[in-house]
Amino acid sequence: MAKKYSRLLLGIGLAAQLQAADISGTEHAAVDESPTAAADLQSTIAAAISQFEQRSRRDWAYRIDRYENEEGDISSSIELYDPANAPDSQWQLLSINGRTPDNKQQRKFAAAKQQQAKAAGQQSFSVKLSELIQLDSLQLTFDSPQYLQASFGVHLSQLGNDVSKKLQGSLRFNKTLHYIDSIEISNTANFSPLFSANISEFNLTLRFTKIDNAILPQQQQMRMKGTFAFFTQIDEVSTDTFSDYRYVSDGKVSD
Repeated sequence: MAKKYSRLLLGIGLAAQLQAADISGTEHAAVDESPTAAADLQSTIAAAISQFEQRSRRDWAYRIDRYENEEGDISSSIELYDPANAPDSQWQLLSINGRTPDNKQQRKFAAAKQQQAKAAGQQSFSVKLSELIQLDSLQLTFDSPQYLQASFGVHLSQLGNDVSKKLQGSLRFNKTLHYIDSIEISNTANFSPLFSANISEFNLTLRFTKIDNAILPQQQQMRMKGTFAFFTQIDEVSTDTFSDYRYVSDGKVSD
């Protein structure tokens, strides 16, 4: 039941219990709230967003381990994506609920992936950070030699301004490697993404890794609770973990 709402919320099929970026035990300087500091922060994050969006992620092969607990109904899968293969065989289902999939499950999986590709025009983990993060709302909340952390207003065009105003974001910027390594979004009030749906708890974390100057998803987690049609409970926890990245160039995978 909840899965359809999670996919609607961000258009990227995410999920699970969220944890803020671990910055405990690190000394930090007092936060500078001057106009100059605010402008510098916006410039830094804008450059990081541009870096994220300019480098194509179509040319990477990878593995996804998926886990979902939806109202106690637990499911899992292991998938491979390889853009060097023909379009109808770029996705491969290795495991479903701990078992090797049969031919029927493989065909259903392949058809679903092709349909998703047509609808999205890109892998499901594509995220438009330039739309999600409202630069003019950035506020520095933490600063150290290694990281800075900032809060920001969230905008999700799929949900409209009313729902977006009930979401708050936080990001962590890695100063050494110059990229946003994690984003956390949670709700500040109940909201309704669909008629008769009421979301009381929404937490989302996106974690990224940097490989050869490309910023790539590392893990996507979400937890969502609420009700649908007043009586049906929504209670979903899910995690997508990305690994085994390989760069594909001109149809060949580079080590």
